[in-house]
Parts: sequence; structure tokens; C-alpha cells
Amino acid sequence: MFNRSVRILLVGVLAALVVSVTSCGSASSGSSGSTAAVAPAGTSSPAPEGSAPATTAAPTAAAVRHPSAGCGAGSTTTAGTAGTGTSGTSGTEARTLATPAGDRTYRITRPAVTAPATSPPPLMLMFHGFAGSAEGFSTLTKLPERGAAAGFVVVAPDGTGALKTWQFSGQSTDASFVDALIDEVARTTCIDLDRITATGFSAGAAFTLAYSCAHQDRIHAIATVAVDFQLGCKAPMSILAFHGTVDPMVPYENEAVGLSLPGVKVRGTDLNMGDWAKLGGCAPAPKVDELGSEVRRSTWSGCAPKTDVVLYAIQGGGHTWPGADPTKAVGLTTQQVDATAEVLAFFQRDHLPPA
Repeated sequence: MFNRSVRILLVGVLAALVVSVTSCGSASSGSSGSTAAVAPAGTSSPAPEGSAPATTAAPTAAAVRHPSAGCGAGSTTTAGTAGTGTSGTSGTEARTLATPAGDRTYRITRPAVTAPATSPPPLMLMFHGFAGSAEGFSTLTKLPERGAAAGFVVVAPDGTGALKTWQFSGQSTDASFVDALIDEVARTTCIDLDRITATGFSAGAAFTLAYSCAHQDRIHAIATVAVDFQLGCKAPMSILAFHGTVDPMVPYENEAVGLSLPGVKVRGTDLNMGDWAKLGGCAPAPKVDELGSEVRRSTWSGCAPKTDVVLYAIQGGGHTWPGADPTKAVGLTTQQVDATAEVLAFFQRDHLPPA
């Protein structure tokens, strides 16, 4: 639960995001407004049932992709000094990267099985929420261990500040750090440069959106939990979104006011997902499936080739990562859908390569 000081700081952080959303406008959707936005997304192909575990078998490449310089070493599983190996992974390393703005920290987890340069593994970036950490977010979601077991190289960077967070801009110090981080991972680890994805929760989701829209030449699919604005993407982008319908921090409903932004009416999730669907050339109305008493999935069809837009609306859900520990959240954390499994399955699809 957030205490008063954390909420006050979060207000300032998300206020900056509102300015960003306002300045970006909604050129792709043709809609207007000066308030923040929260949006659902759908997909052009059927998604796994939310009430059952998603398939997370190792990703397979349909053809030779775009191996990074790190593939020249012939291995994706260099041992780390701070490794904490689990089944299906080579262990997690805690690393530091020197940048012009100072040293930055991150964690990297690789698959245990060495991939040939002709079939390099995808890279998944994961961004923690406000006042979180790479380690804490990894523990909450289990994305590193489950992602590596499914064949991903998973990188979890830390934000900055006493209460770690992110700058909500694709042209910021944080964005430059992520640029350098991708370059460093590509240099030292074999990855597929055409299969780089990003996911995040809350403030980390907002940064995922801002960074990815400004770097569509690098990021080819995104997954967000609790924040899903269209922050200036110019070309179709595959997106998987999760949002609780009674999230007290970032409201689901249009023109509602949340604790993160007192007095500010947000743009609702359904409108935001419509923006993503329009950007992707999808049909305006999604197919809606009830996957349980707490989970409603909206899937948009007719999208541009290799573009998917999907939203999981958590009925009565709070500001939470679906399927995670319900004691580590604000409000209801549904156990009827496993966001980690769905994110991994979504990222295994053959999405549109970076523009």
C-alpha cells in the first residue's frame, strides 16, 4: 500500500505524464482532449484463454532473423558472478552500465540452452513501477525465470531516484540509458535485433509506452499493466494491455479521477484501446470474451499484418499485476488470468518487425 509521501511524489511523476499525453495529442486516433489516457488493446489473431495457462514454449524463428554482434561468440549463456540459476535459465546477473549521466544498474537472465546465431533468442525489457526495483518486479512477476525458460533473454533495469521511477519521455536520460543498455546486451549476448519487446507495470508501463513509441525502429511489441496510453506511436504497434476496472490509482473509466492525479480526469481505457486499434488498422469494435467472473478479453480483428491489439479488463480489479501475489498490490489481484504467461505467449507471436 502506498503511504502519503509516496502518493505525493507519484502525483508529481504522473502529472508530468499528463503533460506528455497532452503534447502528443491523439493524432493517430483523431480524438482530442487535454487529459491523460488509459487504454485497452486487442489483437488480430485469437489469444490464449485467460483462465488457463498460456503456452510458453521456446520461441521459434521462421527464418534467419537479425542476430546481434553477441552471436559471434556462439553462446547466450555466459556465467555471471552474481548468478542465481533456476531450471531453464543460466542464472541472473546484477550488472552496472556506465552512462554519461552516471552508473545505472540492471539484471539480466538468459536461457540455459545455447541458441545458434541462425536462431537468436528474443530480448524482453521489463520496467518496474514507481518506488519499485528491478529485483522486486522480477520477484513479483517471475518474468525473468519464466521468460528465460521459454527462450527469452530478459533484462530488468532500475529506475533512478530515492523512490526509483522513470522519465516519461522517449528522448530523456532514461531513454538514452535504455538505448545504451540494448546496445550493451546486443554486444555481449546473442539476441535477435528484430524481436525486442518491452513490458511494464504502472509508471514502468508509462515509460514502456513513451520509449517504445519513440523507438519503433527497435521495439516491435509491448505489454502494459495499469497504464496504456497511445503516446505518439506513428506506425502500427502490437500491444497487450491489462487494466483493473476499479483501479484507484489510474482509473479505467473515462473522465474518472484517481489517487495518482487528484483533480485530473483521465482518458478512459476503452477510448485509448480504440486509439491503438485505429493506429493498427483494426476493425473498430473488438470481439469480447468473458473468461471468468473477473476477466473480460477484448480482441481487435482485421489489423495490419502481424499487428495484434488485445485488452484484458479485470472486473473489480485494482492497481495490480494479474496472477501475482494478491498481498503485494492495491486492490483485487485476480487469479483467473496469469499476466506473466499471457505476456510471454503474446511476445512469442510473429509481430511486425521494427519499422
